[in-house]
Amino acid sequence: MHNKTLVLALSAMTIAVVGCSDGSLGGGADGDVSTGTGGSTARMTISGDFLYAIAGSRVQLFDITTPEAPAPWVQVQIDWDIQTLFPYGDFLLVGAADGVHILDNTDPGSPIHVGDFQHARAIDPVVAQDGFAYVTLRTDNTQPGPSVANQLNVIDIQDITQPELLTTLPMQGPAGLSIEDENLYVCDGEAGLKTFDLVDPVNPTVTHAVPGLNCSDVIAQGNQLYVIDDLGLSQYSTESGTPVLLSTIDTQPVVYIVD
Repeated sequence: MHNKTLVLALSAMTIAVVGCSDGSLGGGADGDVSTGTGGSTARMTISGDFLYAIAGSRVQLFDITTPEAPAPWVQVQIDWDIQTLFPYGDFLLVGAADGVHILDNTDPGSPIHVGDFQHARAIDPVVAQDGFAYVTLRTDNTQPGPSVANQLNVIDIQDITQPELLTTLPMQGPAGLSIEDENLYVCDGEAGLKTFDLVDPVNPTVTHAVPGLNCSDVIAQGNQLYVIDDLGLSQYSTESGTPVLLSTIDTQPVVYIVD
């Protein structure tokens, strides 16, 4: 048995880091198990023997007990414009145009809607750790009605059914984000990839920025960042505390023109 890490650039807005015990992506018996981490803009996630996928205004579950033959399971009605899924302990945080919706996922085959955090219309990836959720709100001019200024919100979810806004920080053009230990990494448009110190989790402070990196999503795992932008996938080391570029992979499709 040996460990592998696979980085999947699924689209211009979605990345996943998958660690496999035996080189396969499917789960199995006798310790033959795979685990994964999706980006904050992901529209799918896995918990136990179930895959959760956004389908219009619902979260569609699939039974993946047999990975090669996923079977449709139940649907959970959420909202008219849900965008992202993030697993948090026994809960799923569902980002939508008008807020963050919370599902109790104690029974992975039967999620229950237990709470909401409402905001003005925006695109809002969300991550969470140790009783606090971090949400980036980006102005969305494609939706009807008033939008919201670009910002980062800190939400108290220690009482998961009663989320409470604690802090709002102005941002330039925030998109995906990732959290690990006392660091929060945020893609902030032309302002670049920002690192926030979470020693005080209620009041994040910027410690580093990679200017000019107009990224859409980021995953922090170990001492590495996996960052995706319009051009491709980049890996950064964070061992020194400052993100240092290791490599870049072009994920753009090749277009052939034939006369």
